[in-house]
Amino acid sequence: MNPRLFVVKGKHKKDLPTRNTVRFAIIDQDKPRKYPENFVCILPQHMNAANVDASIFGKTFKDKRMDLAKRLLTDALATEEDPRIRKEIKDRLRQLSPKQTWQPRRFP
Repeated sequence: MNPRLFVVKGKHKKDLPTRNTVRFAIIDQDKPRKYPENFVCILPQHMNAANVDASIFGKTFKDKRMDLAKRLLTDALATEEDPRIRKEIKDRLRQLSPKQTWQPRRFP
């Protein structure tokens, strides 16, 4: 399997928030070239590091899912020109990066 990120941008509708109009589909480049035929799954908005089976993406890519998501999003950020999609990609990358825990300073 040769996964790649395919961005689907929908039109803004009044009943949907703007954030939901950009979807990230994972496609397999080894399958036929047209979109619906090479579809694998949707990249979830929130990935839980502990629960692998929470989404089809987690079930498909198991332990490699976090690294793969970061790589696909980073590659898409380098090639994407639309500012709304770039913002969404940056938000997703920020969610995937480990959060730093706050620790109080210790004085000697």
